Amino acid sequence: MSIRHVSRTVAILAAAVLGSFAFLIGAFAHPAGAATLTSADGYTSVQNDPSDPNGPAHPVTPYDSGQGIDVNVVANPVLNAAGLAAASLPDTGSFYFEECEDLGGTAAGLPTKPAQCDNGTLILTGKASDGSASLTGVNAFAVFNLPTAATGYDTTASCGLSPNPCVVGIFAVNPSLGGFAEPHLFSAPFQVAVGDGSNSGDNPGDGTPEVPLAVGLPLAAAAVIGGSVLYGRRRRQRAA
Repeated sequence: MSIRHVSRTVAILAAAVLGSFAFLIGAFAHPAGAATLTSADGYTSVQNDPSDPNGPAHPVTPYDSGQGIDVNVVANPVLNAAGLAAASLPDTGSFYFEECEDLGGTAAGLPTKPAQCDNGTLILTGKASDGSASLTGVNAFAVFNLPTAATGYDTTASCGLSPNPCVVGIFAVNPSLGGFAEPHLFSAPFQVAVGDGSNSGDNPGDGTPEVPLAVGLPLAAAAVIGGSVLYGRRRRQRAA
């Protein structure tokens, strides 16, 4: 087989491996600031706040501790007037938003008690009869890598990066005063990095995991080299 054919074979192998890796990156990538994470039930979504004064989000990175994000709850049967009436709760007053841990990032790992949330992140907004609510713009919800002294609350909640991401809980009753036993919702899990430690959200992300480029690129290179070595070995065997 000619040297030209060998080079062509190795080039094809390299293109295939690197192409597959590019597909992997594309599967995880989102346009800057555009990642919207929606809960499994479809009622709650979180995303980078477009009005963040620190600029647009960096693609495929966790949120930065202290960053403000938009939280939107659409009309739903859990927190609407009928749902609250069924739980013998008033449909006036406030909904309570609080950051909590989600152990393992699964439905089974969602919090069940106040100690799994940080009361220092608590924000209130008025109840709507259809159960909808939102915290956006100047009222965006600040997320943190927990635990942190930045919230001014001593919590045992621990969340941020894999394997334990964070969630936003939306409660009909203050979670510290029985809210877990009453109607409530949780957002989709998201990741929050410590960042530079200032808790200022100065490197805004989109809440998704980072693509492990440092791991993937060496693997791709190793596959290309391995392919050429294998070919050379077969050629020597034939010559012998």
